[in-house]
Amino acid sequence: MTRTLLQFPWFGVLASVGFMLLLVLAADPDVAWHADYALLVWVRDPEHKLLLLSGVAVVLVFDFLRFRKAGRDQDAKIRMLNDQLNELFKSKSALQNKAHKYSGHADKLKLFISDRLLEYIEYDEKFLHFKSIASEVRHNGVICYDRVVSLLKQALDTDMAGGDRRRYQDALDSMVYLWDLLDLSTTDNIAMYVANKLYECEELHYHQVLDGDSQAPGFKPTFPARRAAARAVRGFVAQAERLAPGLPDAGETFCYADDQLQVQLNDVGELLGNENYVVLIVENMINNGLYYTGQKQYRNRYARLSLRMVQDNGNAVFRFYNPGPLIDEDVRDKIYQLGYSTKRTKGNQGKGLGLYFVKQLVNGYEGSIDFRNISNREDTYVLRIACESGAVLNRIIETAVNERGKPVCRGEAADLDKTIKFTVAERIRSLEVSRQAEQQTHVFNEFDPCGKTRILDPRYAERPAWSVEVVERFSTTEISFKPLDVMGVEFTIRIPTAASRLDPEYHETTQQTLTEPEASNDQVKAVSALIED
Repeated sequence: MTRTLLQFPWFGVLASVGFMLLLVLAADPDVAWHADYALLVWVRDPEHKLLLLSGVAVVLVFDFLRFRKAGRDQDAKIRMLNDQLNELFKSKSALQNKAHKYSGHADKLKLFISDRLLEYIEYDEKFLHFKSIASEVRHNGVICYDRVVSLLKQALDTDMAGGDRRRYQDALDSMVYLWDLLDLSTTDNIAMYVANKLYECEELHYHQVLDGDSQAPGFKPTFPARRAAARAVRGFVAQAERLAPGLPDAGETFCYADDQLQVQLNDVGELLGNENYVVLIVENMINNGLYYTGQKQYRNRYARLSLRMVQDNGNAVFRFYNPGPLIDEDVRDKIYQLGYSTKRTKGNQGKGLGLYFVKQLVNGYEGSIDFRNISNREDTYVLRIACESGAVLNRIIETAVNERGKPVCRGEAADLDKTIKFTVAERIRSLEVSRQAEQQTHVFNEFDPCGKTRILDPRYAERPAWSVEVVERFSTTEISFKPLDVMGVEFTIRIPTAASRLDPEYHETTQQTLTEPEASNDQVKAVSALIED
């Protein structure tokens, strides 16, 4: 680091030159006549010479100190400038590194967008290609379809055994179903296509009701909603014959359950339009749920895919529950878009068609579809145990949710355990389980006297919230309580029934999205209110 030039020390130089000149005048008599004689006499005095020398020394010291202070100030400025330059170079390097980093991110983003665009373009091309193929198949297959359907109908008109008749009827239904799928695949607007078919059936249904010939043979504009749902379920049962070929009488409930599927279909009346469209809705929703129940990370020992059908305010309501991951609220509308799919696991990429078709079909029926996430929550349970001696014991169990979102029990020392076990010093007569969030008590009084009895939450058989195991021994009873994982998604579809569409006020009302919220905490009683002394 070099120092900059400072101001010249004029005071010291001039004082030194003046002092030297006086000494020359005083020492050389040849030039003394040019100066004042009195001044020369004064200068020749040794004391005066010493005084002048001291003055010159003081001026030189002053200049030296001033020069040194100016040099330190200049050095400080140079250091400050050097620090600023270093900071500038550092910030420049940081900006360059950040620019390189963002440039790399931008390149990755461009690559990602280009890949997605190519993927969507390829998907659109495949979809359009599929539609063209389906249209060609439909156009060229009309004659073959008519022949097959005619032969199947002729065969059904003959006398044959019940099993053969059912197989022929299933083949006929499958052919008609396939043809309806081709119709939907070749149309440009599925919702509008279904709505037009619905309006035609609605007008015919009005005429039949007004003319009193609703039971007349020929084309029937309505169909039982329960029958369509049962047809869809049969396709997912390994042994279809386990399902009853017919449906229960009106007012009765159709039920089916196996290891992965639970079905409860109430009689909700009839719907207008094509039965195969409702079959397609139910099949797609079950397929969507089976994908997640088949994944190892979402496999649940107690929760099962379920379909419940009920009637609500003149609508056939389909509720599909499947255990699995929750759906983010920011994609609530995206999941129904063509090509959008949340199935992005390794080795599997969803096509984004199932929910799209379901949404279009539901819109065509002037219905609604929505979903709600079901997550595990903190809760409080009260176990009321009646012993054979007449004594009554109460046990309060609090549950929590761990960092993985799974339910656990909160122990006495604030520990989190999957199960809470305790022993009663005698055999028991009954067990009551009360859940604070539901304000409902379940009573159980049948236990295996020599073994283990497992009790599951009876409120929701497809997704029980808790299980209790009772092991009765000779003179004691061991009770284990375990909260169960209920995390999943429930889709709710509502479709107006044929009877509701006859109501003159139907077309003037706005269809509301059906929701079934969890019990509000404001209406939950205190824990002490659940305990009976």
